[in-house]
Amino acid sequence: MSILVFDQSTIDKLKTVAVGAEVRDEHGTLVGFFRPAVTPESVDQYECPVGEEELLRRSREGGGRPLADILGDLRKRS
Repeated sequence: MSILVFDQSTIDKLKTVAVGAEVRDEHGTLVGFFRPAVTPESVDQYECPVGEEELLRRSREGGGRPLADILGDLRKRS
């Protein structure tokens, strides 16, 4: 993978990108895509919407379907 070094002004703009962005030149021509790095700090802001007790209940309950069955159904759809 290539490494590009940008000036601080460009870095400051890229730091405002939360998910991803297209990178275009001054004429609007697509140059590429930027995806911000995922750091532990950026992930810590999210909480699982399911509580610990509910997760334990679900794991004890079992159920579900074998992965092979799910993949077979998905293949039939495409």
